[in-house]
Amino acid sequence: MYFPSKRDWWLGVIFFGLPLVTIFEAIRTNSTEGLIFSIILAVALLWLWFTTGYRIDGQTLYIHYGPFKRTVDISSIRKINKTRSPWSAPALSIDRLAISYAHDFRVAIISPKIKKRLSIRY
Repeated sequence: MYFPSKRDWWLGVIFFGLPLVTIFEAIRTNSTEGLIFSIILAVALLWLWFTTGYRIDGQTLYIHYGPFKRTVDISSIRKINKTRSPWSAPALSIDRLAISYAHDFRVAIISPKIKKRLSIRY
């Protein structure tokens, strides 16, 4: 089952606004290097925006965030807490779940759009 990331409006402003501002500035100043950088930035941010999501397949939680991927064995989950941590995570919303797993206290922070449909209790 696939769960898209919840998306906060203000992050959308950053993900779409920042590339537009940098592209506009590169064009205004006639900077080829700036334009190349701006296009790379735009592609990277849009890749993150449109591919962030979570999938449960069997006993594995797959976390996908642009070019980054992570797997969590569901049987290794120790605790799931609601969090509003602003730290960097594969989540496009501040309304998040912190999943503590494995014996070395690893944490995955996600923001599924519909938390109630998760088959993992929290």
